[in-house]
Formats: sequence, structure tokens, C-alpha cells
Amino acid sequence: MIHEVKIMGSMEYLSIIIRLMMAMIMGAVIGYERASKKSTAGLRTFSIVCVASAFTMIINEYLVGNYGSGDSARLAAQVISGVGFLGMGSIIMTARNRIRGLTTAATLWATAILGLSAGAGMIVSSLIAFAIMMFIIIVMSPISRYIEKYNQKITIYMEIDKHAGLQQIIEFFAEKNYEILQLEKHMASPEGDLMIQLELNLNGKYLHSDIISQLSHWETIHYIEEVRKL
Repeated sequence: MIHEVKIMGSMEYLSIIIRLMMAMIMGAVIGYERASKKSTAGLRTFSIVCVASAFTMIINEYLVGNYGSGDSARLAAQVISGVGFLGMGSIIMTARNRIRGLTTAATLWATAILGLSAGAGMIVSSLIAFAIMMFIIIVMSPISRYIEKYNQKITIYMEIDKHAGLQQIIEFFAEKNYEILQLEKHMASPEGDLMIQLELNLNGKYLHSDIISQLSHWETIHYIEEVRKL
């Protein structure tokens, strides 16, 4: 223990504290934004991941610097792959085939890398990357929603009358000049409806909510929603 304290003294504890505090703050800010969107991972999760990643790099630096052996990138690589599995846990496929959590998973992975850079002492680079990440998360979010609303391609999930619903829908799309790119049929719902998911090329920019609203009034369509990868 005495030997460890002497070695650690040469690593400047103030530098270690700054790195870990910086990682905690960056993780907390990103986690707060995700929590405000009611994501599957929030403030504490992001803070812990970022701090743990930073501390991993500090440990790596300590081992390589004081024992003169080992791969300086090995622990960092393990963190990146490990957080990848953690991010998979934040991705949810709902009962109606709606995918949620992709942005949170990607952000969690990126936050771990921010922690690694902070732990390696790359303070300025970490702050630049952090600023760019916050720009993407906050500023580009409404831009992304706008593009999604008017995208020429749309994916729709529907529960329809298994006898007459599908043929009516296909005829309606043909009249509107909508091209069916992909059509998947799923097992019947508990109510006996046919569950389908299809991807359309609208051949023009249309407000997706208008299309969903129009179809939702059909008697043969018992449930409908746009599938978004959030």
C-alpha cells in the first residue's frame, strides 16, 4: 500500500481529480438531455459511464507508466466494446415493432469515448468533442424531426381487417402513386387482425402525419402508426 501511494504521488492527484470531474460533468450534461427525452438511460448512467471510462484510462496510464509493460490501448478497447453491449440494452423493440433507443445507445457509446479522452488528459480535445456532441443532440434534433416528417420514404405499422383491409390499402396507395418498397406480414393480433409493416416511397414530400391521419379513419384499419427509429 505504501509503495502504491508513493507511485501515485508522482501522477499529480490534482490532474486526476480534474479529469474525473470533467468526465462527470460532461456525462451529467449529456445524461440530463437524454433524461429530458425520457430515454432508457439518464443522468446517473451517463455520468457513471463517462467517469468509469476516464478512470480506466488513468489506470491504464498508471500501469504502463510504472510497470513499463502492457498495451496502452487495450483497456480503452475493452471499454468501447463493453459499452457497446450496454448500449444494446437501451434499444427497445415495442410490441408494435417500434424501435426506440438508437440515439441513446449511440450517445452512450460516444460518452464513453469522451471519458476515455478526458482520462487520457486530452482536455481541450475532449471539450471540443463535447461541444460538437451537444450541438448534434440539441441543435440538430429539430432539423432531424423536420426531415423525418417530410421524408419521401415512410414506414407504417398497421393492424387491419384480415379479410378486406390489405387489398383496399394497396389500391389506395396505387391511386396516390405511392410505391410499396417493402411489405411484411406478421402473425395475427390477439383481436384476430392482420399485422403488417410496410415501407413506402411517396414520390414527393408529404407531411407524414396527414397520411397517417387519413388512413386512421378507415374502418378496416384498427390501428396505425408511423415507425420511427428514435
